[in-house]
Amino acid sequence: MDILNTNTKLIEKQIGQSLTIKKVCVKDTGKTRSIDTGTTIMTSNINDILDDPEIDIIVELIGGIDISKSIIESAFIRGKHVVTANKDLVALYGKELTQLAKKNNCQFLFEAAVAGAIPILHSLQFSLMANHIKKIGGIVNGSTNYILTRMEVEKLSLEQIIEDATKLGYLESDPSADLDGLDAARKCAILASIGFHNLVTYNQVYSSGISNITLEDIEYARKLGYKIKLLAIAENNKDSVVARVHPALLPITHPLSHVNYEYNAVYVNGDKLGSTMFYGSGAGSLPTGSAVVNDIIQIAKNIINNGKYEYAYDICENKKVMDIKDLSFPYYLKLQANHEKASTSHIIDVLSNNNIILNSIDKYENKKNGQVIKKYVITTEECKEKDFDLALKDIKKLNFVEKIENIIRIERNL
Repeated sequence: MDILNTNTKLIEKQIGQSLTIKKVCVKDTGKTRSIDTGTTIMTSNINDILDDPEIDIIVELIGGIDISKSIIESAFIRGKHVVTANKDLVALYGKELTQLAKKNNCQFLFEAAVAGAIPILHSLQFSLMANHIKKIGGIVNGSTNYILTRMEVEKLSLEQIIEDATKLGYLESDPSADLDGLDAARKCAILASIGFHNLVTYNQVYSSGISNITLEDIEYARKLGYKIKLLAIAENNKDSVVARVHPALLPITHPLSHVNYEYNAVYVNGDKLGSTMFYGSGAGSLPTGSAVVNDIIQIAKNIINNGKYEYAYDICENKKVMDIKDLSFPYYLKLQANHEKASTSHIIDVLSNNNIILNSIDKYENKKNGQVIKKYVITTEECKEKDFDLALKDIKKLNFVEKIENIIRIERNL
Protein backbone atom coordinates (compact mmCIF):
# COMPACT_ATOMS: atom_id res chain seq x y z
CA MET A 1 0.00 0.00 0.00
CA ASP A 2 2.91 2.34 0.79
CA ILE A 3 4.40 1.85 -2.71
CA LEU A 4 1.06 2.39 -4.43
CA ASN A 5 0.55 5.60 -2.45
CA THR A 6 4.05 7.08 -2.80
CA ASN A 7 4.67 6.13 -6.46
CA THR A 8 1.15 6.86 -7.67
CA LYS A 9 2.13 9.10 -10.61
CA LEU A 10 4.83 6.73 -11.84
CA ILE A 11 2.43 3.78 -11.71
CA GLU A 12 -0.31 5.72 -13.52
CA LYS A 13 2.13 6.56 -16.32
CA GLN A 14 3.09 2.90 -16.63
CA ILE A 15 -0.51 1.73 -16.86
CA GLY A 16 -2.16 4.71 -18.50
CA GLN A 17 -4.87 4.72 -15.88
CA SER A 18 -5.15 5.10 -12.13
CA LEU A 19 -5.31 2.24 -9.64
CA THR A 20 -7.59 2.31 -6.63
CA ILE A 21 -7.22 0.22 -3.51
CA LYS A 22 -10.88 -0.30 -2.80
CA LYS A 23 -10.98 -2.73 0.12
CA VAL A 24 -8.55 -4.40 2.49
CA CYS A 25 -9.48 -7.52 4.44
CA VAL A 26 -7.80 -7.89 7.85
CA LYS A 27 -8.46 -9.86 11.01
CA ASP A 28 -8.90 -6.78 13.20
CA THR A 29 -10.31 -3.64 11.57
CA GLY A 30 -9.83 -1.66 14.77
CA LYS A 31 -6.08 -2.18 14.99
CA THR A 32 -3.89 0.90 14.64
CA ARG A 33 -1.71 0.65 11.53
CA SER A 34 1.48 2.45 10.49
CA ILE A 35 0.20 3.15 6.96
CA ASP A 36 -2.55 5.67 6.26
CA THR A 37 -5.33 3.72 4.55
CA GLY A 38 -7.09 6.93 3.54
CA THR A 39 -10.58 6.27 2.26
CA THR A 40 -9.91 2.56 1.70
CA ILE A 41 -12.60 0.41 3.28
CA MET A 42 -11.30 -2.01 5.91
CA THR A 43 -13.24 -5.23 6.37
CA SER A 44 -12.83 -8.51 8.20
CA ASN A 45 -15.12 -10.36 5.77
CA ILE A 46 -13.35 -11.68 2.66
CA ASN A 47 -16.67 -11.92 0.82
CA ASP A 48 -16.83 -8.12 0.82
CA ILE A 49 -13.93 -8.33 -1.64
CA LEU A 50 -14.78 -11.53 -3.50
CA ASP A 51 -18.35 -10.42 -4.19
CA ASP A 52 -17.52 -6.84 -5.23
CA PRO A 53 -17.96 -6.63 -9.04
CA GLU A 54 -15.79 -3.50 -9.24
CA ILE A 55 -12.67 -5.26 -7.90
CA ASP A 56 -10.53 -6.70 -10.70
CA ILE A 57 -7.38 -7.78 -8.86
CA ILE A 58 -7.03 -9.48 -5.48
CA VAL A 59 -3.69 -9.46 -3.65
CA GLU A 60 -3.30 -12.35 -1.20
CA LEU A 61 -0.67 -11.75 1.49
CA ILE A 62 -1.99 -13.70 4.48
CA GLY A 63 0.23 -16.75 3.99
CA GLY A 64 -0.55 -20.32 4.96
CA ILE A 65 -2.17 -22.94 2.76
CA ASP A 66 -5.82 -23.84 3.26
CA ILE A 67 -7.45 -20.43 3.75
CA SER A 68 -5.28 -18.77 1.10
CA LYS A 69 -5.97 -21.52 -1.43
CA SER A 70 -9.71 -21.25 -0.83
CA ILE A 71 -9.63 -17.46 -1.30
CA ILE A 72 -7.60 -17.66 -4.51
CA GLU A 73 -9.83 -20.38 -5.95
CA SER A 74 -12.92 -18.32 -5.14
CA ALA A 75 -11.33 -15.28 -6.79
CA PHE A 76 -10.66 -17.17 -10.03
CA ILE A 77 -14.16 -18.65 -10.11
CA ARG A 78 -15.49 -15.08 -9.85
CA GLY A 79 -13.23 -13.95 -12.70
CA LYS A 80 -10.80 -11.94 -10.56
CA HIS A 81 -7.04 -11.87 -11.17
CA VAL A 82 -4.69 -12.76 -8.32
CA VAL A 83 -1.28 -11.62 -7.13
CA THR A 84 0.33 -13.48 -4.23
CA ALA A 85 3.64 -13.74 -2.38
CA ASN A 86 2.68 -17.12 -0.90
CA LYS A 87 5.59 -19.44 -1.66
CA ASP A 88 4.19 -22.23 0.53
CA LEU A 89 1.01 -22.35 -1.54
CA VAL A 90 2.63 -21.93 -4.96
CA ALA A 91 5.25 -24.62 -4.23
CA LEU A 92 2.48 -27.15 -3.59
CA TYR A 93 -0.40 -26.00 -5.79
CA GLY A 94 1.14 -23.74 -8.45
CA LYS A 95 0.10 -25.95 -11.36
CA GLU A 96 -3.40 -26.61 -10.02
CA LEU A 97 -4.10 -22.93 -9.37
CA THR A 98 -2.68 -21.96 -12.76
CA GLN A 99 -5.04 -24.38 -14.48
CA LEU A 100 -8.00 -22.88 -12.61
CA ALA A 101 -6.86 -19.36 -13.54
CA LYS A 102 -6.62 -20.29 -17.23
CA LYS A 103 -10.02 -21.96 -17.15
CA ASN A 104 -11.57 -18.73 -15.88
CA ASN A 105 -9.46 -16.43 -18.11
CA CYS A 106 -7.66 -14.92 -15.12
CA GLN A 107 -4.04 -13.98 -14.50
CA PHE A 108 -2.03 -15.50 -11.65
CA LEU A 109 1.28 -13.84 -10.73
CA PHE A 110 3.60 -14.49 -7.78
CA GLU A 111 7.01 -12.89 -8.40
CA ALA A 112 7.32 -11.99 -4.70
CA ALA A 113 7.21 -15.69 -3.73
CA VAL A 114 10.91 -16.11 -4.58
CA ALA A 115 13.86 -13.85 -3.75
CA GLY A 116 11.98 -10.67 -2.86
CA ALA A 117 12.56 -7.85 -5.34
CA ILE A 118 14.79 -9.90 -7.67
CA PRO A 119 12.77 -10.48 -10.90
CA ILE A 120 13.98 -14.07 -11.26
CA LEU A 121 10.63 -15.70 -12.12
CA HIS A 122 9.86 -13.14 -14.83
CA SER A 123 13.36 -13.58 -16.22
CA LEU A 124 13.05 -17.37 -16.37
CA GLN A 125 9.62 -17.08 -17.97
CA PHE A 126 10.37 -14.36 -20.52
CA SER A 127 13.92 -13.00 -20.69
CA LEU A 128 15.62 -16.39 -21.05
CA MET A 129 13.11 -18.09 -23.35
CA ALA A 130 15.74 -18.76 -26.03
CA ASN A 131 17.72 -20.92 -23.61
CA HIS A 132 17.51 -24.46 -22.41
CA ILE A 133 18.06 -23.79 -18.69
CA LYS A 134 20.44 -26.42 -17.39
CA LYS A 135 21.00 -25.36 -13.80
CA ILE A 136 19.64 -22.89 -11.25
CA GLY A 137 21.46 -22.38 -7.99
CA GLY A 138 21.40 -19.73 -5.39
CA ILE A 139 20.97 -18.21 -1.99
CA VAL A 140 17.23 -17.68 -1.61
CA ASN A 141 16.85 -17.41 2.16
CA GLY A 142 18.13 -14.12 3.56
CA SER A 143 17.76 -15.15 7.20
CA THR A 144 20.17 -18.08 7.04
CA ASN A 145 22.58 -16.13 4.86
CA TYR A 146 22.54 -13.34 7.45
CA ILE A 147 23.34 -15.86 10.20
CA LEU A 148 26.18 -17.56 8.30
CA THR A 149 27.70 -14.21 7.31
CA ARG A 150 27.74 -12.91 10.86
CA MET A 151 29.23 -16.18 12.12
CA GLU A 152 32.03 -15.79 9.61
CA VAL A 153 32.65 -12.06 10.09
CA GLU A 154 32.13 -11.73 13.84
CA LYS A 155 33.32 -15.20 14.93
CA LEU A 156 30.13 -15.80 16.88
CA SER A 157 28.28 -19.06 17.43
CA LEU A 158 25.09 -20.05 15.63
CA GLU A 159 23.12 -19.79 18.87
CA GLN A 160 24.31 -16.23 19.55
CA ILE A 161 23.35 -15.04 16.05
CA ILE A 162 19.95 -16.79 16.11
CA GLU A 163 19.01 -14.94 19.29
CA ASP A 164 20.08 -11.61 17.80
CA ALA A 165 18.45 -12.30 14.41
CA THR A 166 15.14 -13.04 16.12
CA LYS A 167 15.25 -9.72 17.98
CA LEU A 168 15.99 -7.89 14.71
CA GLY A 169 13.06 -9.57 12.96
CA TYR A 170 15.11 -11.70 10.56
CA LEU A 171 13.71 -14.86 12.16
CA GLU A 172 10.24 -15.78 13.39
CA SER A 173 9.72 -16.89 16.99
CA ASP A 174 9.70 -20.40 15.49
CA PRO A 175 12.66 -20.21 13.10
CA SER A 176 12.52 -23.83 11.90
CA ALA A 177 11.28 -23.03 8.37
CA ASP A 178 14.44 -20.97 7.78
CA LEU A 179 16.98 -22.95 9.80
CA ASP A 180 15.86 -26.36 8.47
CA GLY A 181 15.93 -25.24 4.83
CA LEU A 182 12.15 -25.56 4.34
CA ASP A 183 11.64 -21.98 3.15
CA ALA A 184 14.41 -22.35 0.58
CA ALA A 185 13.02 -25.73 -0.53
CA ARG A 186 9.68 -24.15 -1.41
CA LYS A 187 11.45 -21.52 -3.50
CA CYS A 188 13.60 -24.20 -5.14
CA ALA A 189 10.46 -26.09 -6.22
CA ILE A 190 9.06 -22.95 -7.85
CA LEU A 191 12.34 -22.10 -9.60
CA ALA A 192 12.71 -25.63 -10.97
CA SER A 193 9.10 -25.83 -12.18
CA ILE A 194 9.29 -22.54 -14.06
CA GLY A 195 12.88 -22.74 -15.26
CA PHE A 196 12.60 -26.31 -16.56
CA HIS A 197 8.87 -26.40 -17.51
CA ASN A 198 8.75 -29.55 -15.40
CA LEU A 199 6.54 -29.81 -12.33
CA VAL A 200 8.46 -30.01 -9.06
CA THR A 201 6.48 -29.76 -5.85
CA TYR A 202 7.83 -28.82 -2.44
CA ASN A 203 7.65 -32.37 -1.09
CA GLN A 204 9.96 -33.55 -3.91
CA VAL A 205 12.79 -31.23 -2.88
CA TYR A 206 15.49 -32.67 -0.62
CA SER A 207 16.14 -30.24 2.23
CA SER A 208 18.46 -29.91 5.20
CA GLY A 209 19.40 -26.81 7.14
CA ILE A 210 22.19 -25.02 8.97
CA SER A 211 21.49 -26.06 12.57
CA ASN A 212 24.63 -28.25 12.72
CA ILE A 213 26.99 -25.64 11.26
CA THR A 214 29.56 -24.48 13.80
CA LEU A 215 32.02 -21.63 13.84
CA GLU A 216 34.74 -24.29 13.68
CA ASP A 217 33.27 -25.57 10.38
CA ILE A 218 33.19 -22.07 8.92
CA GLU A 219 36.78 -21.38 9.89
CA TYR A 220 38.02 -24.74 8.60
CA ALA A 221 36.14 -24.28 5.33
CA ARG A 222 37.95 -20.98 4.88
CA LYS A 223 41.31 -22.73 5.32
CA LEU A 224 40.31 -25.13 2.55
CA GLY A 225 39.33 -22.26 0.23
CA TYR A 226 35.55 -22.43 0.73
CA LYS A 227 32.65 -20.59 2.32
CA ILE A 228 29.61 -22.32 3.76
CA LYS A 229 26.30 -21.24 2.23
CA LEU A 230 22.79 -22.66 2.33
CA LEU A 231 22.16 -23.32 -1.36
CA ALA A 232 19.03 -24.12 -3.34
CA ILE A 233 20.04 -26.03 -6.46
CA ALA A 234 17.96 -27.37 -9.35
CA GLU A 235 19.44 -29.28 -12.28
CA ASN A 236 17.78 -30.11 -15.58
CA ASN A 237 19.22 -33.34 -16.93
CA LYS A 238 18.29 -35.27 -20.07
CA ASP A 239 15.85 -37.64 -18.38
CA SER A 240 15.46 -36.22 -14.89
CA VAL A 241 15.34 -33.14 -12.70
CA VAL A 242 17.21 -32.56 -9.44
CA ALA A 243 15.96 -30.24 -6.70
CA ARG A 244 17.85 -29.91 -3.43
CA VAL A 245 18.52 -27.50 -0.56
CA HIS A 246 21.38 -27.99 1.88
CA PRO A 247 24.49 -26.31 3.30
CA ALA A 248 27.47 -26.59 0.99
CA LEU A 249 31.14 -25.72 0.87
CA LEU A 250 31.30 -23.33 -2.07
CA PRO A 251 34.66 -22.22 -3.57
CA ILE A 252 35.56 -18.76 -2.33
CA THR A 253 36.11 -17.74 -5.96
CA HIS A 254 32.46 -18.34 -6.90
CA PRO A 255 30.30 -15.16 -7.11
CA LEU A 256 27.73 -16.64 -4.71
CA SER A 257 30.40 -16.83 -2.00
CA HIS A 258 30.37 -13.03 -1.86
CA VAL A 259 26.62 -12.70 -1.34
CA ASN A 260 26.36 -11.72 2.31
CA TYR A 261 23.93 -10.86 5.10
CA GLU A 262 20.25 -10.77 4.08
CA TYR A 263 20.93 -10.53 0.35
CA ASN A 264 19.83 -13.17 -2.15
CA ALA A 265 21.31 -14.23 -5.46
CA VAL A 266 20.29 -16.75 -8.09
CA TYR A 267 22.83 -18.19 -10.51
CA VAL A 268 21.37 -19.43 -13.81
CA ASN A 269 23.15 -21.52 -16.42
CA GLY A 270 21.65 -21.78 -19.92
CA ASP A 271 22.88 -23.57 -23.02
CA LYS A 272 23.23 -20.31 -24.97
CA LEU A 273 23.75 -17.54 -22.42
CA GLY A 274 26.24 -19.45 -20.30
CA SER A 275 26.03 -18.30 -16.68
CA THR A 276 24.43 -15.19 -15.25
CA MET A 277 23.58 -14.07 -11.75
CA PHE A 278 20.60 -12.14 -10.36
CA TYR A 279 21.35 -10.29 -7.12
CA GLY A 280 19.42 -8.13 -4.73
CA SER A 281 17.53 -7.76 -1.50
CA GLY A 282 15.59 -10.94 -0.86
CA ALA A 283 13.55 -9.97 2.16
CA GLY A 284 11.76 -7.07 3.79
CA SER A 285 8.43 -5.35 3.28
CA LEU A 286 9.57 -2.90 0.58
CA PRO A 287 11.47 -5.38 -1.66
CA THR A 288 8.56 -7.83 -1.38
CA GLY A 289 6.09 -5.00 -1.94
CA SER A 290 8.01 -3.92 -5.04
CA ALA A 291 7.56 -7.37 -6.59
CA VAL A 292 3.87 -7.44 -5.65
CA VAL A 293 3.20 -4.01 -7.19
CA ASN A 294 5.08 -4.98 -10.36
CA ASP A 295 2.70 -7.93 -10.74
CA ILE A 296 -0.30 -5.67 -10.17
CA ILE A 297 0.95 -3.27 -12.86
CA GLN A 298 1.50 -6.12 -15.32
CA ILE A 299 -2.03 -7.44 -14.80
CA ALA A 300 -3.56 -3.96 -15.05
CA LYS A 301 -1.75 -3.26 -18.33
CA ASN A 302 -2.95 -6.55 -19.77
CA ILE A 303 -6.53 -5.80 -18.76
CA ILE A 304 -6.47 -2.31 -20.31
CA ASN A 305 -4.64 -3.34 -23.47
CA ASN A 306 -6.39 -6.69 -23.92
CA GLY A 307 -3.00 -8.34 -23.67
CA LYS A 308 -2.40 -12.06 -23.89
CA TYR A 309 -2.26 -13.72 -20.50
CA GLU A 310 0.94 -15.70 -19.85
CA TYR A 311 1.27 -18.39 -17.20
CA ALA A 312 4.46 -19.24 -15.32
CA TYR A 313 3.47 -22.85 -14.64
CA ASP A 314 3.57 -23.80 -18.30
CA ILE A 315 4.39 -27.46 -17.71
CA CYS A 316 5.36 -29.40 -20.82
CA GLU A 317 7.96 -31.88 -19.51
CA ASN A 318 7.37 -34.96 -17.40
CA LYS A 319 10.80 -35.88 -16.12
CA LYS A 320 11.19 -37.68 -12.82
CA VAL A 321 12.67 -35.88 -9.83
CA MET A 322 15.79 -37.73 -8.72
CA ASP A 323 16.43 -38.83 -5.16
CA ILE A 324 19.56 -37.25 -3.70
CA LYS A 325 20.81 -40.77 -2.91
CA ASP A 326 21.33 -41.23 -6.66
CA LEU A 327 23.62 -38.19 -6.93
CA SER A 328 27.36 -37.76 -6.41
CA PHE A 329 29.28 -35.12 -4.42
CA PRO A 330 32.63 -34.42 -2.86
CA TYR A 331 32.23 -34.35 0.94
CA TYR A 332 33.54 -32.59 4.02
CA LEU A 333 33.46 -34.82 7.10
CA LYS A 334 34.40 -33.80 10.62
CA LEU A 335 34.59 -36.37 13.40
CA GLN A 336 35.73 -36.61 17.00
CA ALA A 337 38.02 -39.47 18.00
CA ASN A 338 39.48 -41.05 21.11
CA HIS A 339 42.87 -39.44 21.58
CA GLU A 340 44.77 -42.65 22.36
CA LYS A 341 43.14 -45.05 19.89
CA ALA A 342 42.83 -42.75 16.84
CA SER A 343 44.10 -44.25 13.59
CA THR A 344 44.29 -42.34 10.33
CA SER A 345 45.04 -45.48 8.34
CA HIS A 346 41.80 -47.15 9.44
CA ILE A 347 39.75 -44.20 8.14
CA ILE A 348 41.58 -44.27 4.83
CA ASP A 349 40.96 -48.03 4.52
CA VAL A 350 37.21 -47.61 5.14
CA LEU A 351 36.94 -44.95 2.46
CA SER A 352 38.94 -47.02 -0.04
CA ASN A 353 36.85 -50.14 0.64
CA ASN A 354 33.73 -48.12 -0.27
CA ASN A 355 35.12 -46.80 -3.57
CA ILE A 356 35.80 -43.32 -2.17
CA ILE A 357 38.93 -41.41 -3.11
CA LEU A 358 40.41 -39.32 -0.30
CA ASN A 359 41.18 -35.71 -1.14
CA SER A 360 42.62 -34.59 2.20
CA ILE A 361 42.72 -35.64 5.83
CA ASP A 362 43.78 -33.43 8.70
CA LYS A 363 43.92 -34.15 12.40
CA TYR A 364 44.16 -31.64 15.18
CA GLU A 365 43.62 -31.43 18.91
CA ASN A 366 41.51 -29.24 21.17
CA LYS A 367 41.52 -29.07 24.93
CA LYS A 368 38.24 -28.92 26.81
CA ASN A 369 37.91 -29.11 30.60
CA GLY A 370 41.47 -30.38 30.82
CA GLN A 371 40.85 -33.21 28.34
CA VAL A 372 42.46 -33.58 24.94
CA ILE A 373 39.91 -33.91 22.14
CA LYS A 374 41.18 -35.26 18.85
CA LYS A 375 39.37 -34.35 15.65
CA TYR A 376 39.63 -35.28 12.00
CA VAL A 377 38.57 -33.18 9.03
CA ILE A 378 38.29 -35.24 5.88
CA THR A 379 37.46 -34.17 2.33
CA THR A 380 36.75 -36.63 -0.46
CA GLU A 381 36.69 -36.55 -4.21
CA GLU A 382 33.29 -36.82 -5.86
CA CYS A 383 31.57 -40.06 -4.96
CA LYS A 384 28.10 -41.55 -4.98
CA GLU A 385 26.01 -40.53 -2.01
CA LYS A 386 25.05 -44.18 -1.53
CA ASP A 387 28.72 -45.18 -1.26
CA PHE A 388 29.44 -42.35 1.14
CA ASP A 389 26.53 -43.41 3.38
CA LEU A 390 27.90 -46.95 3.52
CA ALA A 391 31.37 -45.63 4.33
CA LEU A 392 29.90 -43.48 7.07
CA LYS A 393 28.29 -46.53 8.70
CA ASP A 394 31.65 -48.30 8.67
CA ILE A 395 33.44 -45.25 10.10
CA LYS A 396 30.96 -45.13 12.98
CA LYS A 397 31.89 -48.73 13.80
CA LEU A 398 35.57 -47.87 14.29
CA ASN A 399 36.29 -48.21 18.01
CA PHE A 400 38.08 -44.86 18.23
CA VAL A 401 35.35 -42.76 16.57
CA GLU A 402 33.34 -41.06 19.30
CA LYS A 403 31.15 -38.72 17.27
CA ILE A 404 30.39 -37.66 13.71
CA GLU A 405 30.25 -33.88 14.19
CA ASN A 406 29.28 -32.77 10.71
CA ILE A 407 28.87 -33.80 7.09
CA ILE A 408 28.66 -31.10 4.42
CA ARG A 409 28.50 -31.56 0.66
CA ILE A 410 31.03 -29.65 -1.45
CA GLU A 411 29.67 -27.79 -4.46
CA ARG A 412 32.42 -27.31 -7.06
CA ASN A 413 30.43 -27.25 -10.30
CA LEU A 414 27.69 -24.63 -9.76
